[in-house]
Amino acid sequence: MVCDKKYIIRLDTVDSTNRYLRDEADILWNKCALEKRFVVVVAGHQTAGRGQRGNVWCSNAGENLLFSILVRPGEQLEVCEQFLLSQVVALSLHDTMRCYGIDTKLKWPNDIYVENRKLAGILVELDYSGAFVEQAIIGIGINVNQELFPQMDRIPVSMKMLLGSNLGINDVLATVLEFFEHYYSQMLYGNREALAAEYSRLLIGYKELRSFVDSEARFDAVIEGVESDGHLLLRRCDGILSRYAFKEVEQLL
Repeated sequence: MVCDKKYIIRLDTVDSTNRYLRDEADILWNKCALEKRFVVVVAGHQTAGRGQRGNVWCSNAGENLLFSILVRPGEQLEVCEQFLLSQVVALSLHDTMRCYGIDTKLKWPNDIYVENRKLAGILVELDYSGAFVEQAIIGIGINVNQELFPQMDRIPVSMKMLLGSNLGINDVLATVLEFFEHYYSQMLYGNREALAAEYSRLLIGYKELRSFVDSEARFDAVIEGVESDGHLLLRRCDGILSRYAFKEVEQLL
């Protein structure tokens, strides 16, 4: 373990940065969270990285940015507004990519896409204390320099594939954390409505007719918005407004 800044812990190899943070949360928070309001664990390689819906996150050692962020918002974030954390991270990644000249869109709930190719993913694990979010561990994987990927349902893409050259993984991390600190502060102390509105504006399918599938059938709908607890609002072609929780519906690209 290497600490190049008090709030950033670097590991060569770990099974999962989310799991590591969960096991060491209290120790790392007391030791490392004085400089910032968060703690970061970065790994060169994950042997059991996880994505949304129970998927495995596949990444070649040393080629991508794999890290997790620990925050403890407590009474500053109610459970009913928990999805704000996902919006904070998604906007941080979007703005980071924009700094590199990459135009991304967001796929509800937590994926970053370039057209129909997945560039990054987010996995948020929450612990509650009464009506508040006591702790959140946010796992983030960004395809930076990898060019060859295993066969999978979602077509991946990396920053190198888009830009044509290798990028400094530490530079990408520094940019993400700069934007994360900005948006996290906005979530705690600023205009939450503006943050949520910007997230909705960047969604694939926002105010556009797209195809979805739920437990009953495939259908076309327009994304009307996302509620503060993360529920997706879809307006179907017949005018009916449907409300979906995570895992209840999948957008087809």
